[in-house]
Amino acid sequence: MTDENNTSQDSNNQAAKQREDAAVALANEFLSRATLGEALSQVSLNALIQLSQNRALQQGREQVQDMSDEQVTELLQEIENTKQKAEAAADSAVEEVTNETAEAN
Repeated sequence: MTDENNTSQDSNNQAAKQREDAAVALANEFLSRATLGEALSQVSLNALIQLSQNRALQQGREQVQDMSDEQVTELLQEIENTKQKAEAAADSAVEEVTNETAEAN
């Protein structure tokens, strides 16, 4: 009975391996002839965004790891300055539109 079980398991394992090999072969065939659009159509937008975010975060961490403490501080200060400038520009644009709307009325 044990020999029959082992033979059955070996047969199942071999069948599973053959199916996996066939699936990999089909995937490679698809990838070798797929256009970017076809390849991207197989992945949801959320998955692509998540992959991009994860990769960007990984790159950011790698870059920061190579920076000195002073460089990190300077980078954060530059980011804060850019944020303040963007907010000031947005506030100015809103004020300008508000004034033009008031003048038009």
